[in-house]
Amino acid sequence: MKKESLKLKKMIKKTYYEYTDIKDEICSINLSPDTWSIKEIFGHLIDSAANNYQRFVRLQETDSLDFPGYDYNRIKIIKYNSYSYPQILELWKQYNLLLCHIIKNMDDSKRENSWNTDGRELTLSFLVTDYIDHLEIHLSQLAERLKAVQENLALS
Repeated sequence: MKKESLKLKKMIKKTYYEYTDIKDEICSINLSPDTWSIKEIFGHLIDSAANNYQRFVRLQETDSLDFPGYDYNRIKIIKYNSYSYPQILELWKQYNLLLCHIIKNMDDSKRENSWNTDGRELTLSFLVTDYIDHLEIHLSQLAERLKAVQENLALS
């Protein structure tokens, strides 16, 4: 899993560098009621990191795990838009660096241990790869959202 850890680490460093100087006010803008702000996208990624931390650690302790999925309502509950953007970004970065460490040091004999959800069995190995793929999707979404917010501000 060292290759996956390295890929994740590169993504974290690149993203942190690209998003570190953005103003808090810009990151709180929701372009419509059904789209997330930059803070909310990072917040969703923090939630994802927290969920996967539990999966990555617990699946090295047991062969099989029943664990709930993700509830998108958390974005509304946590209210990321009223939280400091530098703190959100730093928490996202640090949580993911911890996941890099966990993935890098993962016990290879546990890779086939599975998380059971919605009638499916997902292996630890799959979950690591899926986590990185999920992150890539949302990093693209972040770039699109930042561009759209900047264009919207320019028109104002």
